[in-house]
Amino acid sequence: MLKQHLRHFFTATALLLAMTGTVSAVEYKTIDPSASKLSFTYSQMNVNMDGHFKQVNASQFSFDPAVPEQARVIIEIPLADIDAGYGEANEELKKTEWLDISTYPVAKFESVKVQALGDNRFQVDGKLDIKGNTRDVSIPFTFSEKDGQGIFEGEFAFKRADFKVGEGMWGDFGIVANDIRITFSVVAGQ
Repeated sequence: MLKQHLRHFFTATALLLAMTGTVSAVEYKTIDPSASKLSFTYSQMNVNMDGHFKQVNASQFSFDPAVPEQARVIIEIPLADIDAGYGEANEELKKTEWLDISTYPVAKFESVKVQALGDNRFQVDGKLDIKGNTRDVSIPFTFSEKDGQGIFEGEFAFKRADFKVGEGMWGDFGIVANDIRITFSVVAGQ
């Protein structure tokens, strides 16, 4: 008899916990640009250099960890605020051969699919557009919650030549390597 009561108790407890998890699922709808960070690493003449973008915006952001497949994200990065570590590089990157910000002032990422990988790990597949060139990218990230905010952290790499960043004399990868590594921490609210 005690076994049967314990079984009912544990079944009821499990159902209650499952329902509580479903009810407490939260959708994150806005990013906090001041708390979010997007940085990059590149190699110039075999020396690793770091830079960052001063602003990260989202024209659309919707993520519920309970149903990640319904997520929708459009991230926009104003390129005029790029900081490559020193003033001369910042000015050079704005030129036509590099980012051509007078023609293409914003880089954009638009999600196509988000999938759960387990243990608070996810992958977002989407389209990355830089300088009018669009490529498919897959970006792994982790998700955590702290103080009512969602924190999305990850990194990925791409080839600058795929986006025609660094043309002409800058096409020589011996000066500036082809690989660019992006690291991000996006903070989102409900």
